[in-house]
Amino acid sequence: MASRSTRSVTSRVRCSASPRSSRSWDRPSKRLARAPAVPGPPTPPSLSSVDWLTTLTSERAGRLLDAAPDPTVVVDGSGALRYANERVAEVFGHPREELIGRDVRTLVPDWNLAELQRPAAQQLVPTTVARHRNGHTLPVEVTVVPLGGPGDPDGQVTVFLRDISARVRLEQEADRMRDELIANISHELRTPLTSIVGYLELLHELDETQLGQQARRLLEVVARNAHRELRLVNDLLAVSFVDEDHARMHLEPVDLGVVAAQVVEDHQLFARGAGLEVTYEAEESVIVRGDADRLVRLLENLVVNSCKFSPPGGAVRVLVTAEGPDAVLTVIDTGIGVSEAERTKIFDRMYRAPGAIVRQVDGAGLGLSIAKGIVDAHSGTIVVDSTPGQGTTVRVTLPRSAPRSAQRLGG
Repeated sequence: MASRSTRSVTSRVRCSASPRSSRSWDRPSKRLARAPAVPGPPTPPSLSSVDWLTTLTSERAGRLLDAAPDPTVVVDGSGALRYANERVAEVFGHPREELIGRDVRTLVPDWNLAELQRPAAQQLVPTTVARHRNGHTLPVEVTVVPLGGPGDPDGQVTVFLRDISARVRLEQEADRMRDELIANISHELRTPLTSIVGYLELLHELDETQLGQQARRLLEVVARNAHRELRLVNDLLAVSFVDEDHARMHLEPVDLGVVAAQVVEDHQLFARGAGLEVTYEAEESVIVRGDADRLVRLLENLVVNSCKFSPPGGAVRVLVTAEGPDAVLTVIDTGIGVSEAERTKIFDRMYRAPGAIVRQVDGAGLGLSIAKGIVDAHSGTIVVDSTPGQGTTVRVTLPRSAPRSAQRLGG
């Protein structure tokens, strides 16, 4: 063996036989070869340079994601599924291996891929609808958590899909019970109120010789408050009425001119009590296909709302016209008007304009919300044009129907 140059190394060893005596000697040591450098731990590469399969099949990551209580997937920047845990198979019916590489919209058809690219640490996507393998849909709540940092070019994210079907069913059942309660209570209140209002109106028609002046004034107060309570009950009924499925509407040809005549006639006493004149003008045979009761309710709400916000001596006009394929119902008043800011809110349920509070106008803020719901159910539009201090015009546009035998209202 070829010799290598070495250097002598002497080590000094001290031995101690007892605490009091010690001795030392020198001895030549064996050659100490240089040990090869031990490499340190490798610098972990960035996530973007690691193959997704290696990353996701690591023991820790796999256990963490598999233990997630919700269906969990990993999606890359192109929208392709790179991982799915067992809960995905249980909830959506897709075997895990079947999903890998497929578009995330296999599970969430309406997914907006741009949502995945938002530079956020975590985001809760609004409730959306997912699709089961057998085709039925289910509501899900989505949470997106980026895997890489802001500079990650792969844009991989972990997506948690929480099935909220049970929650939605409970909410729907609660809504059904609420609507049923409102309807039952409202019907119980409405029956005696209707009788009270009817008899009060009969008494109001008696002349001074049959009814003293003082008694007449008292009856007017009672009638006014009875009408007020009846309107509130009707509003409560109409809330559940509008929220019902559109399939429950009884659709038939309805003449809007007949609707206008009935509503204006029914509200003459109410208008006189407020010192207002309510009139209508209608073209012949302006027919729509709709639910007659709901259309009457629509116009009642608009007329009553105009009367509430018009000062004594004012007027409310109802116009029924045909404009091409549309039937147009317009209510014009000389009231206090509505500001531009208020016009964006007046159709919200329970909204009461500042003017209603200042003028102490009665009501629960449901009338215009109900009106809009009825218009929407008939595939129409409702627009408010107003200037504060110069009155308000409400214009409802509905699709016209062929002029056939229309529903007669009021028997």
